Amino acid sequence: MDLEREIELLKYQNYLLKTIIDGDDHPFFMFALDHNLRKEQVDAVVEILGIFSNRLNGEEESLEIKKTSTNEKLKAVGISVEEVMKNEVPTRKEFDHYKEKIFSSDIETKYLLMSLQRQHIQPTVCEFLLKNN
Repeated sequence: MDLEREIELLKYQNYLLKTIIDGDDHPFFMFALDHNLRKEQVDAVVEILGIFSNRLNGEEESLEIKKTSTNEKLKAVGISVEEVMKNEVPTRKEFDHYKEKIFSSDIETKYLLMSLQRQHIQPTVCEFLLKNN
């Protein structure tokens, strides 16, 4: 199959996925499809939110354990684990900084966080970041 036909097939498959995914139940997956997010980007955002959750809850021991498992996921998008692993409360400004590194396109922070929260991916952290803009 030539490249042009493969691209057309992928576009059609993406269209089909959008028709079967319920945007109300899976708003982040729909967001990922609409913005053509890669696996590395999705993994990095979810990983950062997990670290932010630990930081919000003051779980320093969890941060050290998470450091080794997180390293490759963040390195894939140009973020060092040491940069994210801090002993301070995360901020919206900090999240925006990482978001800019992860996504090369213009992704609106508010809608990204809302889609994650509505899909119950670190909803407490998402709410915290949404309130602290």
